[in-house]
Amino acid sequence: MSIDSIESTGASAPTAPRKRVIWLQNSADHYFVQMLDALNAQGEAEYFGVFLCPPPSGNVLHQVPKKSPHVFLGESAVPGGAPAHKKLGAAAKAYIRNLSFSAAIVGGYDSHFKRWVLRYCKSRGIPTAMFADSNIRAERGRSIKKKLKRFAKRIFLHRIINQVDTVIPCNRCGVAYWRYYGCPVNKISRSTYYCAVDVPAALAVNREELFVRYNLPADCKLIFTAARLVPAKALHLMVEAFTKSGLADQGWMWAVAGDGPLRQELEKQAGNLNGGTIRFLGAVAPADIPALMAQSELFVLPSVYEPHGIVVAEAMAVGTPVIASRDCGAARDLVRQGHTGRLFRAGDAQSLWVTLAEVGHDVGHFVNMRAACREEFEGWYKRFSPLAVVPAVVAARR
Repeated sequence: MSIDSIESTGASAPTAPRKRVIWLQNSADHYFVQMLDALNAQGEAEYFGVFLCPPPSGNVLHQVPKKSPHVFLGESAVPGGAPAHKKLGAAAKAYIRNLSFSAAIVGGYDSHFKRWVLRYCKSRGIPTAMFADSNIRAERGRSIKKKLKRFAKRIFLHRIINQVDTVIPCNRCGVAYWRYYGCPVNKISRSTYYCAVDVPAALAVNREELFVRYNLPADCKLIFTAARLVPAKALHLMVEAFTKSGLADQGWMWAVAGDGPLRQELEKQAGNLNGGTIRFLGAVAPADIPALMAQSELFVLPSVYEPHGIVVAEAMAVGTPVIASRDCGAARDLVRQGHTGRLFRAGDAQSLWVTLAEVGHDVGHFVNMRAACREEFEGWYKRFSPLAVVPAVVAARR
């Protein structure tokens, strides 16, 4: 690949006096693109998106920046959206060397190229931060394999920590992760994922029209989930728990927005259980996700591992109580037992079933949580929004 083959938008040499900050991400999605535009709109610095590869075609989260300067270093994405790391070589490195910037933010350490950028910035004295969605809940386990993994990561992450000026975890589980692996507290600036839910618009959506669009009865009591249909989301546990809870007999439905390799298996598991009250909606337009959340009585995320879980924050933003596993990062920040929702033991179908059964016994209690959910989200996001935290980190490293 030659430098001339790199696709770039807005990548000309900067003429404005603003400080240029490059931000490396695997691929573009609408959460990151909206955050990039919002950061640039604030005007303190120019945030330049450096993507390792274009987003996969057909992905509903695909949203290439239209306002912010950016570049795609790779030529394609492999199926499933994983970045084409191996295609990034000398030309991509030369591009970074020739790009004028005074600070860098790197989204994770999961590729050779990102780790090269960390070393390059360290050697040039360029302030660097790492934006990471790591979660301490994935590090548990007493097996020899788990212990060896933790030992190896301590050695590996020691180098990473020494190469960055700041680590920006997305939730308190992320803070615990980096503290566990030896990151000094003065290097940690807690933030979170960007959340730009238009709450008034979501609440104003006509419920009947929305439900007709997705073939849902307007008079049902709806439990909603938005998730990729992959093993980590543990949706099979929810099928089992919903069936056992008897909620279908009380007028409840469970609808899942999202697609993935397990769709056929999950649909087969659900079958015609509960009179067809489990619905898999497939890919849903991102704009409809907050509306479905707002018009639902409850949001559920049963993941056995969830580094963050932006959908938890989105549900809370529109006032929808959340049931989530204890291993979900955002839920550990936002869900207060009995006040804004419920947490259950990850991977435990019975724990989820008992939690769901509480819904049937006390529907009014969950309905009364809506104001508390909005209040909890607003206070949390005001404190940890990347629009506040990231510019402060950048300004501190000038």
